Amino acid sequence: MTQQKTAPIKSQQPDRNSEEKKFSKKPFIFAGAGVLLVAAAVCALLFSVSTSNNSGSEINTPTTPPDPEITEMNAKYLFVGTTFWGRRTNQNARASELGVKYPFSQLDTLERNRYQAWIGGLECPVTDKGHNYSEEEKIFKFNCDPDYLPEAAKYFTAFLLGNNHAGNQGLEGLRTTRKYLDEYNIQYFGTPKRTGNDRNDPEYANDESDINNCSVLVLPVVATLDNGKTEEMKFPFGFCSAHGVYGVPGDDYQQNVKTYAEVLPTIVMPHMGAEYKTSHDQLRQNIYRRFIDLGADAVIADHPHTVQDTEAYKGKLITYSLGNFMFDQTANNEVPRSAAIEANITISADSSDLEAWNALGEKCLKDKSTCFEKIQAAKLDKPTIKYSYDYHATTSAGNRITRLADQADQTSIGQRLNWPTTLAGLDK
Repeated sequence: MTQQKTAPIKSQQPDRNSEEKKFSKKPFIFAGAGVLLVAAAVCALLFSVSTSNNSGSEINTPTTPPDPEITEMNAKYLFVGTTFWGRRTNQNARASELGVKYPFSQLDTLERNRYQAWIGGLECPVTDKGHNYSEEEKIFKFNCDPDYLPEAAKYFTAFLLGNNHAGNQGLEGLRTTRKYLDEYNIQYFGTPKRTGNDRNDPEYANDESDINNCSVLVLPVVATLDNGKTEEMKFPFGFCSAHGVYGVPGDDYQQNVKTYAEVLPTIVMPHMGAEYKTSHDQLRQNIYRRFIDLGADAVIADHPHTVQDTEAYKGKLITYSLGNFMFDQTANNEVPRSAAIEANITISADSSDLEAWNALGEKCLKDKSTCFEKIQAAKLDKPTIKYSYDYHATTSAGNRITRLADQADQTSIGQRLNWPTTLAGLDK
């Protein structure tokens, strides 16, 4: 008889290992839950403390400190008289070991580093045409060689071209002059066109771009910031010529002065007056005072080749002739002397947006052709500027090298300028 095999009966006892595994996981679950509870409690506590500290206000977040603001702008400019390195000055220079450095070799006596800018009247075109002056024939068609410009650029920021010799090489010579000045970053303004009413001048009749007597010069200024630091910035000024050697500046010249003076600080630098006289005449007084009436901040003139007097009119400075700053005349004691006028300016931030004016200055340096239109379109408040002045006598006597004059000439030039009386009448 065959014996059947039966399957083993499974135990009804629980699997101890399985139960132990389940039980062993519970502490970790409880521990994790505990950590979460503690974290939640800490967050609640921190939120409670933060809320109580802020007393219901917004939570403070770190902020970027504001950019420093301008509190004022300051600058020191030197205005000098008739400037020219042609003719006999050129002959002296070419014969000297200094060469083209010759006429500039003692300008450091005027401490160029004290000034943000020098502005003078350049009484010659700058071309490669050479010198066609004849002592015998008395031909007064001037020319200044361009190889002097690297030295000139060390001192001069801008030149006035509105005079009776800047056009001696014709309209093409004037354009060449401007091209050379651009190359050496020397700004310029004014036109040698005779008068604004003389539309029949053959050199300029068909070229309107060369008759405007006013331009914008962008000059360096030192900005003081509210954090106590200083920074060099740019500021646009209006500069106008008034070439009146052969006549009276016309109505359009005067209107241009008014147009510029309405929107930005404007200085007029006329080129006119009776030569070799030591005081001004009534005609020039009437014209120069008219420029102040039109809104000019100052009138600083040359042409007579001698120093003339000054005056304060409506609190503004008028100089009637600065004399020869760099010129070749040595015939008498008067013609080698000049008065250099130092202008100290302060522009207050309370009067206008100086950051915006600086931005306009930067734009004007990049694009001169539309500069004044940009300034008009900006419609900024015209800033209030305080001016104070001093003078320094110079001489080129003996060797045609311009330098600071001695104390005797300083005193003599001060008397000629009528300086104490003029200073007393200026706006403070």
